[in-house]
Amino acid sequence: MKHRHAQVKKLSPHQQADENLYNRALQSYQQGNYDSALKDCQRLLARPLMAGRVILLVGVIQYLQDDLAAAEISLREAVKKNGNSEAYFNLALTLGAQHKSQEAEAAYRKTLTMNPAQAQAWNNLGNILRHGHDPLRFQEAVDCYQRALQIRPDYTRAHTNLGLTYVQLEDRENAERHYRKALELEPHFVPALTNMAAFQEAGSQPELALPYYQEALRQHPESIRLMANVISRRRQLADWSDQNGPQPADLVQRMSAGDDEAFGPLHMLAWPEFSATSQREAGRRFARSHLTRELAEPPLVSAVSPYAGRRIRLGYLSADFRNHPVTHLITDVIAHHDRENFEVFLYAYGPVVEDAQRKALRQAAEHFIDVSGISDSDAAHRIRDDGIDVLVDLTGYTTFARLGITARRPAAVIASWLGYIGSLGEPRLADYVIGDAVATPPEHADDFSESLALMPHCYQPNQTLAPIAAPPDRQSEGLPNDAFVFCSFNQCFKLTPSLWDDWCQILNAVPHSVLWLAPMNAAACSNLRREAQQRGVAPERLVFAARRPLAQHQSRLALADLALDTMPYNSGTTASDALRAGVPLVTAAGSTFVSRMAASLLHNLGMDGLIAADRRSYVDLAIALASDPLRLQECRSTLENALQASKLFNPEIFSTDLENLFRAMLAQRARGQRGVVTTNDALNKRS
Repeated sequence: MKHRHAQVKKLSPHQQADENLYNRALQSYQQGNYDSALKDCQRLLARPLMAGRVILLVGVIQYLQDDLAAAEISLREAVKKNGNSEAYFNLALTLGAQHKSQEAEAAYRKTLTMNPAQAQAWNNLGNILRHGHDPLRFQEAVDCYQRALQIRPDYTRAHTNLGLTYVQLEDRENAERHYRKALELEPHFVPALTNMAAFQEAGSQPELALPYYQEALRQHPESIRLMANVISRRRQLADWSDQNGPQPADLVQRMSAGDDEAFGPLHMLAWPEFSATSQREAGRRFARSHLTRELAEPPLVSAVSPYAGRRIRLGYLSADFRNHPVTHLITDVIAHHDRENFEVFLYAYGPVVEDAQRKALRQAAEHFIDVSGISDSDAAHRIRDDGIDVLVDLTGYTTFARLGITARRPAAVIASWLGYIGSLGEPRLADYVIGDAVATPPEHADDFSESLALMPHCYQPNQTLAPIAAPPDRQSEGLPNDAFVFCSFNQCFKLTPSLWDDWCQILNAVPHSVLWLAPMNAAACSNLRREAQQRGVAPERLVFAARRPLAQHQSRLALADLALDTMPYNSGTTASDALRAGVPLVTAAGSTFVSRMAASLLHNLGMDGLIAADRRSYVDLAIALASDPLRLQECRSTLENALQASKLFNPEIFSTDLENLFRAMLAQRARGQRGVVTTNDALNKRS
């Protein structure tokens, strides 16, 4: 906020008294005595010659007191009376604080027309332009930040915002240059530190991100969000030491103490310290913190439209319609939808990549709409205008999430599925979460803000079972020919100290065994080798795979003898790949959705004997199978037969079941009810 005192010449005694009172109010404002300043201002509002300046000061103070509605009224009056750039600037600030972006943009443009030498106004206008999804507005934002820096070359915040905009424009060279300039000007500026950390995370050396997150936390040790960032980054590097920063237990303690700051909930799904209840609560906090305006808007659609005699319109919304596990799983299901009874729309955002997987989706659905370049509001209105009956969000809180679309309620029924394996925490974001009786048992319904929608078999779709190419030889993959090969191709963030304890115990009990792991960065490999050695396992018994195209990766999996599941964040697509290759998977069912994914897959294959009751049983089962070649061979034979007989790899059956589940959702919502739904609800209604 800014406010200037204008000099008045040749004052009468009454005018001088008023001027003295105004100066006293101004002094109180400058000293932070806002109530006293407002009291003096109230006495001056009736003075026509003073009213313009006074109402501007009143509006500024109301803004600083967070009375935004009153501030807007006062500042609109100041604009009428003064019409100067200062009044427009302060009005723009107030409108922006209320998320009235279009009105704030107009006010900033007005103040800059009147006085273009305002660095902060250029910066703030750039922020509004940057927060959309239109590349043309991104470029205009760059121009705004550059104008701000022409006026104030040492404007740290403008350098930081310019760097972030260059990231959005995929210009990494300029992004890094401005982040480094910001940190050169202010080495402890937290927004620049966190933006540089995110920049490094997305680069070729993600381990370089951690020092920036750690420094940001040192600057604001009270921030639960920064604490979560440090823990997440450390887990992505398998950095579990107590010396390098906080642990998940510290985060749980801060949350239980009433700290209400929000942080992204994705990675906490992998932390054993977080229960299903705390996962749901973290989602609720994040949604209400980041989607305040959207959640307050009236819903675009509030009632189920009659669909008898017409096709039901299904919409799938995702950031991952490209070469991504979600697309690998869902494409065949979409292709098998009943076109006589369902019309399918795909709404894509996130990276625009016209690869083979996206082309296959275009063939699978009747409508493919790219909403990556329009705002959340425009995307929501497009979905509403398309008359979507059931909208399925396939992204949740994962990378590139745009829950501002579903928060506006563009369809009467919204379901969360497949991308985020947990509760979104806010009922308005989704009516249902699609699971099954094993992954999301009805007795766990209270763990979700959504109602449970239960598939009759496994919640996870899969591609049609097809022959896999013969695997290469072990030597080509760096595996010993005579070793027993355990494998786990999960991302590093799913690994935890307790899981590593279990895996090292298994390796120690099975001589001449190795653990075959997913490709990882050098820092994670080094940390995992050190952690293995500390647990009595020679570091060379860890074999990190090279990156391979998907088909080659799926064929090489047959080189493994036994797959080990991660807990509490289970294997999903990774588990399906191993099972499809004929490799048995050992898991232990936990208490959260994400910790029961593999159990659902195994149960639907009739392989319940591979589901352990707890960690101890999990370790014993893995050791027993690895130590008994005949038992393991019987298990592999059973799996081979199960793959042929199971519905797990039959997307046509899955699609029919899913359609019946959608009918059950629509029927329940049409009745104005919430609760667990199954495909039987739809079948009973149709019969």
